[in-house]
Order: sequence, then C-alpha cells, then structure tokens
Amino acid sequence: MAKVDTRPDHHRLLLETIVQPASLTGYDNRQWELLLRLARRAQLSGYLAAKLEKDGLLDSIPARASNLLRSSLIQARKQQQSVSWELNRVMWALDGQEIPVIVLKGMAYLLQDLPNAPGRMFADLDLLVSKENLGQIESSLLKKGWQHHALTDYDERYYREWSHEIPALVHPERSVEVDVHHTLSSPLGKLKIDPLPFREAAVKVKDAGIYVLSPEDMVLHCAVNLFQNNELADDLRHLLDFHEMMLFFSSQQPFFQQKLIERANQLGLGNPLFYSLYFSRLLLRSAIPDDLEKQLDRQPGWLARRVMHHCVPLALLPQHPDHPSRMAGYARMWLYWRSHWLRMPLYRLVPHLAYKFYLSVFPARAETSK
Repeated sequence: MAKVDTRPDHHRLLLETIVQPASLTGYDNRQWELLLRLARRAQLSGYLAAKLEKDGLLDSIPARASNLLRSSLIQARKQQQSVSWELNRVMWALDGQEIPVIVLKGMAYLLQDLPNAPGRMFADLDLLVSKENLGQIESSLLKKGWQHHALTDYDERYYREWSHEIPALVHPERSVEVDVHHTLSSPLGKLKIDPLPFREAAVKVKDAGIYVLSPEDMVLHCAVNLFQNNELADDLRHLLDFHEMMLFFSSQQPFFQQKLIERANQLGLGNPLFYSLYFSRLLLRSAIPDDLEKQLDRQPGWLARRVMHHCVPLALLPQHPDHPSRMAGYARMWLYWRSHWLRMPLYRLVPHLAYKFYLSVFPARAETSK
C-alpha cells in the first residue's frame, strides 16, 4: 500500500516547490500567494529565485511572483556582497599577523561556489580561529574600528565563560556582524567537540590566510548547527544546505558518504548526522541510501527518534501564515527546551532561563556592561 502523505497542504506546497521547481509553472494565484509568504518566512525566496533563474523558469511564472522573486535575489546578492567585503576588511585588519582564519556557514558556501550559495540569505560573517588567537583577533578588530553591541553584565560573562564565540563585532560604517568562534558548539554542552581536528583538516582558499572546512567537516558542521546548536524553528534552509552539500560532494567524490560516516564516528558526531540524514531524506527526498546512518557508532534511541520524527517537521517548516498550528507551537516549545538542555548542564540552565525570564518581565533592571 502506498504511504499517504499526511503533511499539511502548505508544507507539501513548499517542499514540492523545492524538490521539483518546474511544478511552479502550474500554480494558481492562491498557491502563489501562499508560497511567496512561506518562502519569505523560511528565508528561501532568494534560493527559489536562483533555482528558477538557473532553470530558465523565471519568465514562465506570473509577473508579480517573478518580480518579487527577482527582488529577493537582488537582496540576497547585495547581502553576499556586503559579507564578502566584510571578510576583506577583517583580513585587512589582520594583515601581517599570519593567523589562520576559517570561514564558516554562508560565506564559506559562497567562497566554494557551492550549489546552495546562489540566492542564499545571510547577513553575518562567521569565523573560526584557535582559542589562543581569539584575544589577538578581537584586539585587532577593535583597534580598527569594530565595536561590540552593548551587553548586560550577565550576557558579557555568558559569552566570555560559557559560549563557543565572543560577543559579535560590528563596524559602525557597515551593518555586518562578525561572529568569531573558537569552537563549533557550546563548551558546556553534552556534545563535546574538539575544534583541533576541524582546523587541521581545513582547506586553504585562494586568498592568503583564509580557509574553509573540509567537505566532510562542512557537512558535519551543518548537521551540528541544526540539531545541536539551533532551536529548529523555521530552519528549513539549513536542512536544505545539508541536502545540497550531500548531493554535490557525493557527485564530486565517489566515496564521500563513506568518508563522512568515518569522520562522524571519529569525532563523535553520530547523533546530529543521523538526524540530518533522516530528515533530509524524509522532507527533501535526498538520494541517500536508507541504511547509511546505521553505520554510525552513536545514534539516538528509539523513543527520541519517534518524538523527533513528529516534532521536527512541525518546527522546521514554516507555519501557515493565516492558520498557525497549536501542535506546531507545542513542538517548537519542546525543541526550544531541548536545544537549551543540549547546550547547558542543568545547574547552569535553570538559573540562566530564570534570569532571562526575569529580564523579560523587568527589562529596565538589566545592567549594561561598560
């Protein structure tokens, strides 16, 4: 018996558009209006526009939809240009210091010209450096005009003692945040990630001093970001990053998938990779062998899998803009708590959330660090 698709209609509409862009040419005005609202909420308008432009379909859809998508593509390209220039300025500020800088996430995809880069929206520059070089880089950027946002004393301490990155830096002449990481996940989290193997395997790009993660590590970092660092709400675009990179690297390297499994086992990243493989196949029909994740040394238990199977799609996919789902709200709340529980031990998590709740009730009582 064929499996019945029980997903809500608006989820099917968005996923069908992503998987089979040619289906767009048959949409009526009502479907187009809903799709554009969903894509905007999921930050996928630029991605869809780039897909349609590549396939020569932008002129085959209604003029209003085409104009809106073209506008999103222009916006995405402007963002990418701004972040590219910010990277140029950061390297200028570090000139002569011979500090290896690993570029992460959206800017790394752009540097590598990956298939998920065209039309991708991103406004931040994420960098990975060794903890030993963290102070030197921060000092260099501050001397060249970058500034930290005003933070409460508590938030300043949180970043300095418990986070995997320092407070974001922004140059007053530009609006791009520079997030400098010294590791890839919270040092307090249940999943302990040693950044050294990632740095050692990094690949140099054409510009001096700039690196990106190796293909296997780039995919693993995407998985960690999704299922360890994030709350998953409206986060379909990051699963799409994973899906696109899996397809691309698998086509470029015959044994990429096996190398990815071996790398995940070596680094203890089986759980986030398991979920990324599972949901990429479930939602995006990724051409991934069904038994690939069975080779992982670490896998979530049966109960965790069932709960995630029901909750993740409700959070990952955008809610209907006119008819929000109560069940989706519950799923998002549970995944919010899960993300905090993964990132912080209970003795830190309880006072942390209590303090955040206190500030939400009495915001005027927050003390800003000088």
